[in-house]
Amino acid sequence: MTFLGETSSQTIVNSTLGFIFSNGSIVHNDSGVYFQASTPVPIRVPNACDFQTLKIRIHNTLQLIDKQYLDEIYYRHPFTDTGNQFCFQCMQLKNDDDVNTMLMCNHQFSCVGPIELLCTIGRTPDDILNLLEETMTSTHDALLYYNGRWNMPRQHEFVGYSFI
Repeated sequence: MTFLGETSSQTIVNSTLGFIFSNGSIVHNDSGVYFQASTPVPIRVPNACDFQTLKIRIHNTLQLIDKQYLDEIYYRHPFTDTGNQFCFQCMQLKNDDDVNTMLMCNHQFSCVGPIELLCTIGRTPDDILNLLEETMTSTHDALLYYNGRWNMPRQHEFVGYSFI
């Protein structure tokens, strides 16, 4: 995927390979942390990148829809321990300085592999309500409405339907 004003070869030459672990988990082990998700998604991270550009790249790469948003971004940050062994810690990316640190570390520790990012994807409150409404069944409503009465106070119109 190229962006405005870029050619395909410029994207590859002026960027670093990374992988996005979408809504994955952070697992701790002897070498620090690693990210786990069903299928990591490849991404090209520009060598001169700010936080906003990274967020846009991730958003476009994951093809998020309007009702989804990028909530948090974590970087699997390499470092060497006192015995000169490679270890990893989890670093949350929140601003341009954090992204610069990520790019410098990746350059310094290029032998450890590509950039690894764990991203949490959020949904808007309206989207969550719509998902709940779509999953409500008539059986569920029948359980809530019994013997001419609601068994719990109705929160919104999607909780139950009139059986009249």
